[in-house]
Amino acid sequence: MASSRPRATRVLALATVAVCGVGLGGGAARAADPTTMTPIGGGYTLETLQGFGRAAANGATGPTVDIVVVPSSYGDAPADRAENLVLAQQRTNEVDAACDAVVTAPFTGCAAVLAPLLNRADADDPANSAMITDQTDGFFILGGDQGLAMSILADSPAETRMAAAFARGAAVGGTSAGAAVESKTMINGYVGALGPADGLRQGSSIIWWGDDADRERGLTFGSQRAIFDQHFYQRGRFGRLLSTLATSDAQFGGVSRVGVGVDYATGIHNTADTTLTQTFGASSTAVLDLESLASPIAWVGPSKVISTRNVVTHLLPPDSAGSPTAYDLATRTVTRAGVAVATPTPAAAAGPTVPGATGKVYLGGDVVGGGSTTVVSQVVADARAAVAGGAQARIVVLAASSKDMKAINAYSSALKAAGWSGKVEVVEQGKNSRVSAAGAAGVVLVGETPAAVATALGDATFAGVVRSAVLTSPVVLADRHLTAALGTWFSTKADPTATNYEEESVANFRTGDGAWQRGLGLVTGSLVPSLTVDYRWGKLYDLGALEPGRVAWGVGENTALRVTPGAATTVVGDGSVVALDPRGAQFWTGPNGAIGAINVLLNTYGAGDTLAIG
Repeated sequence: MASSRPRATRVLALATVAVCGVGLGGGAARAADPTTMTPIGGGYTLETLQGFGRAAANGATGPTVDIVVVPSSYGDAPADRAENLVLAQQRTNEVDAACDAVVTAPFTGCAAVLAPLLNRADADDPANSAMITDQTDGFFILGGDQGLAMSILADSPAETRMAAAFARGAAVGGTSAGAAVESKTMINGYVGALGPADGLRQGSSIIWWGDDADRERGLTFGSQRAIFDQHFYQRGRFGRLLSTLATSDAQFGGVSRVGVGVDYATGIHNTADTTLTQTFGASSTAVLDLESLASPIAWVGPSKVISTRNVVTHLLPPDSAGSPTAYDLATRTVTRAGVAVATPTPAAAAGPTVPGATGKVYLGGDVVGGGSTTVVSQVVADARAAVAGGAQARIVVLAASSKDMKAINAYSSALKAAGWSGKVEVVEQGKNSRVSAAGAAGVVLVGETPAAVATALGDATFAGVVRSAVLTSPVVLADRHLTAALGTWFSTKADPTATNYEEESVANFRTGDGAWQRGLGLVTGSLVPSLTVDYRWGKLYDLGALEPGRVAWGVGENTALRVTPGAATTVVGDGSVVALDPRGAQFWTGPNGAIGAINVLLNTYGAGDTLAIG
C-alpha cells in the first residue's frame, strides 16, 4: 500500500524483510558464535521476520534479544525524513513483535530499536548508531535502494559499529536491498532502461565490486564468496545474476563468485560465509556456479549475450524432515541428508531436431512482439529462395484461434516489412479449409494463448494441417505457444498478466505448476517460449523434474532456433536460448511446494551458436 512505502527523491524498489530460522540459544557468549547472515529476497512476511528473530536469539546473552533496525535504504530527501522515520518505526515494531512471538525462556522477550540512519550526516554522527553495542544480538536492514544505503553507510562510524557487532556474533538480516548489501560485491540494479529481458546481455547490470578503496560496494563484512540477488524468481533475475557472475570471472582473476538468488518472502542462512543452510519461507533459494565445471564465457550476437556451458545450479527449498540440504560456498559442493553429492559429469546431447522435416523450421520465442525484424527477415529470405526453387509465392499463416486476429495482422505486417511481396493467406482453426499450405513457400504458425493452442490441437484436422506443414513446407516459422506445442510437452497454464506476472513467476518454481500437456512430438525435446520477458525460468526446472532424462529448451524473445535438415541446429535473432540439462540432477518437492534440485546444468547460447551440449 502507498502508506507503507518509504518516500524518496531517488528511485526506490520497495524492499522486504525476512530472515532465517535457527535453533534458540540461551546465554552463550556472542564471541563464541560463528557469524550469521540471513539475506531475504523480499517482503515483510511474518514467517521471515520470525526466522530473523530466531537467528538473533541464537546465542543471545539475554535477558532480552536486542535488535537494531537500520533504514538507510529508505531515502535521504529532507522533505521525506519525518515520514520515512514513521514508516521505519512501523517496520521496527513488526520485527519486534515477530521476534517476541518465537523467543522463549530464558529470554523475557525482544527489544528492537530504530537507528536513525537516513542520510550521510546521520551515519557520520556516532550518536545515531550508539545503540549498536556489545549487547546487540542482531541488526536488520530494511529494503529500498541498496546503492543509497551504501552511499550512506560505507566507511562511516555506523558501518564500523555494525561490523564490530557482526564480528562478535550479532546476526545480520535484511530484506531486498537489505539482502543485496550483505555481499561485498553488490548488484546495484540495471543499466539505464534495461531490465529482466536484457539480463543475459554483457554490461546490463550495475555492479559494485568492493575490491578497491571506494564506497561502491556492499558492507565491509558482507560475503566475500557470494553475490546475493533478491526478488529472484519474482522479478526474473536469473539472467542478471548469471551475466554478473560471468563478469566477476574477469574481475577476480578467473574465479567467479557464487551466485545466490533469494526469492520473495524467502531467506537463507549463511554461516561463517562458508555454509548455506535452512532456507525458510514461501519459496526457495537458487545457487549458480560457473567454476565447478569450468564454464567457458563468451559474449555473442548483436546484443552480446552470454554464451556459456554447464553452469551448475541448485534450487534449495526449506528442508524436508530428515533431509537437510547444505551448500559449501568454499568447496562449491552440496550435502543432502548428510551425504555429499558429487558434481555431475556433463553428457553430450544435440540440439532440438524435427525428424522427417524436409525444409527449415524456425522455433521462435516471440519474434514479433519485441520489435526486432531479425528472425522474420531470415524467414522471408528463405521463402524467397523457395520461390526461386519452384514454390508458390505465398506464405500461409495457420492460427490456432480466430481470436488471434491482432497477432495474425502483426505477423502479416512483419512479413511485408521484411520484404515479402507475395501473398499472405490465413487459415484459422476450423475456418478457411479451402486454403492449403501445400506448395506454399512458407508457413507461419500462430498460437497466442495456451488455451487456444490446446483446443486447436484437439481438432484432428487442424493438428494434421500443422503436422503436414512442419514436415513438408520449405520454411516454417512457429512462434510462442505453437513453438511449445510442437515439442514433447507444453504448458497449458495461462500467460501472466500485467497484474499477476510477479506472482506467476514465483509459482513457476512450484512442482507441476506448468499444467503440462503432451505436444505433437514433432520436435525432440520440450520448449518454453518468451523465456526472459515473461520470467519463465521456473518452467524449465519444472520440465526437468517432469522429464529428467531429456534436455529442455527456453527461447527468448526476438530469437529462434533454426532447425535445418542434415545440419546442426543454430540460434538466430537478437536474444538468447537456454538449455536446462537435468540428466545428472536430483529433484524433489519442498514442504512449501517449491521445486528442490541439485546439479541441474544450464547452457546459454546467442546468435550464431550451435545448439550442442557436453
